[in-house]
Amino acid sequence: MPHQELTKALGALREELESAEQIGSDDREALVQTMKEIHEALDQTDAGRERAAEGSLSGRISGLIEEFETSHPKFAEILQSVSESLANLGI
Repeated sequence: MPHQELTKALGALREELESAEQIGSDDREALVQTMKEIHEALDQTDAGRERAAEGSLSGRISGLIEEFETSHPKFAEILQSVSESLANLGI
């Protein structure tokens, strides 16, 4: 179930990113890179997931949530859902 929630949240993030016109190129690139890293973490073995969890992926997501809270609240909301789903998966 947590994996389905994460897939749904990532899909929502992708859709919002595709339709967003008022987001700067640096912010867009940060979101795209973070999504790529999330997919890589999901594709890894359990050992790889543990390393990702110990790494800074969750920190970067938290930073993006904080950064987007006022400028892009929809992205912040979706990223919060992604973060919670990752935590439920142990990533």
